[in-house]
Amino acid sequence: MSRTRYILAMVPGLGLAFILSQFLRSIPAVIAPDLRAEFELTAGQLSALPAALFFGSAIMQLPAGVLLDRFGPRYTVAAFLLITASGVLGFSLATTTTGLTAWLLVTGWGIAPVFMGTIVLLSRWVRRDRLATMTALTVGVGGTGMLLSASPFAAATEAFGWRNTLSAVSVFAIALVGVILLTVRDRPPDSPAPSGASESLFQIVRGLAVVFREPKLYAIGCIGGITVGSFLTFRALWVGPYLNDVFGSGLMARGNIIFVISLAWLISAIAIGPLDRVFDTRRMVVVVGASFMAFWFALLAVADGSSLTFAVGIMIALGLCSGLSSPIFAHARALFSDRYVGRLVTAINLFIWGGVFLVQVATGIFIDAFPADALGRTPVAAYRWTFAILAVLLFTAVLFYWRVGDVPPSKDSGAP
Repeated sequence: MSRTRYILAMVPGLGLAFILSQFLRSIPAVIAPDLRAEFELTAGQLSALPAALFFGSAIMQLPAGVLLDRFGPRYTVAAFLLITASGVLGFSLATTTTGLTAWLLVTGWGIAPVFMGTIVLLSRWVRRDRLATMTALTVGVGGTGMLLSASPFAAATEAFGWRNTLSAVSVFAIALVGVILLTVRDRPPDSPAPSGASESLFQIVRGLAVVFREPKLYAIGCIGGITVGSFLTFRALWVGPYLNDVFGSGLMARGNIIFVISLAWLISAIAIGPLDRVFDTRRMVVVVGASFMAFWFALLAVADGSSLTFAVGIMIALGLCSGLSSPIFAHARALFSDRYVGRLVTAINLFIWGGVFLVQVATGIFIDAFPADALGRTPVAAYRWTFAILAVLLFTAVLFYWRVGDVPPSKDSGAP
């Protein structure tokens, strides 16, 4: 079987796993107002729910990276999907705020290695100068999960309830384990086993120190954490309450708007990836994209909540420049040899999901400081100040990241 046919055979399982992980990261935005009403949650408690999922992913990054380098993506991702299934099922059955939070934490553990496992596979099957493009296509496929978590999830919730819908999702996750084991191969048949497979667990853990001794990693991790953290905090948490509290949007209306925002992000994730080869720069692609994100957040901060059309237009524009993961990962990948790829990807993901967790918790605490009205709605000023803070964080991250030297694709064309 040719290398291309092997890759095509792996696409369905990996694609569905990534779609599932993105779906689970995005569903709180649609049902957040319903959870707030059912469990009488404050803004801080509401933000703690998806934050628990991202915190679970963050703390599992380094252990998962060790497992990816030691046992390979095939068995690691399959095993963690079982954890995902248990977390989603537990969340669907939870009757307390503590239970919801705990099971989302478990779900975060389960989805932790899906994206980085895919990146590890790409690094072994695809040339390095094409890594950003292939990563963008992968993120684009996974972005379907964001779309499914919008209008389709809202429709399923309205028809069957969010608990029954998520119970069905847990069954799907179990079925996906078999697909991964049957279709995924850790490396091309004509390539030698990666050095990590022959290392002891102690040696692999020591390899983490090599990754974290690279000063540039922290600037790249910072821009990754802030760009992904700010957009996902907005998309996966606050956009639903914002539309509900400021504009009175119902469940299906919220789902439709979130669907359009997600579609805009999906377009950006696919379109931005190849730009590093078009312009032969990774750093500038990230800088321009993050700067535009800051601009749109700043513009959203000055919107007074009088025009839903104006706000939605800004949100769509924000989505269209937020798919920056591909050039960020490609930039980081250029700093290390193949031996450390699993640990490198998990280190970047640690910054990213840690950033999402911190931004979500911080914004929840901040919004909680604004008293809600008699109907439990947060005032528009709370959201506007939150968007302004996100804009400042993005501009600051751009300045920090600018210090990192560029690694153009034309100078990073090594074979996997």
